[in-house]
Amino acid sequence: MARVETTVEEVELEGSDYQPVGGLTVTCTKCGHEVEVFGTHDASRRRAGAMLAEERPEGERNFYVVEDE
Repeated sequence: MARVETTVEEVELEGSDYQPVGGLTVTCTKCGHEVEVFGTHDASRRRAGAMLAEERPEGERNFYVVEDE
């Protein structure tokens, strides 16, 4: 399993009641695939890494490093 770095950007996402909610856009530096998650704390970062691993377009098995900037 390869370690892959990511870039993290804090964004505002539309919540279920159409109000802005803080979130993250996390992008794989290897292929450019990105995911969005609600929240900006450690649990959200872990979720983003798991989502990248689940959605990996090339089907590779990677560990995604999602850290603070």
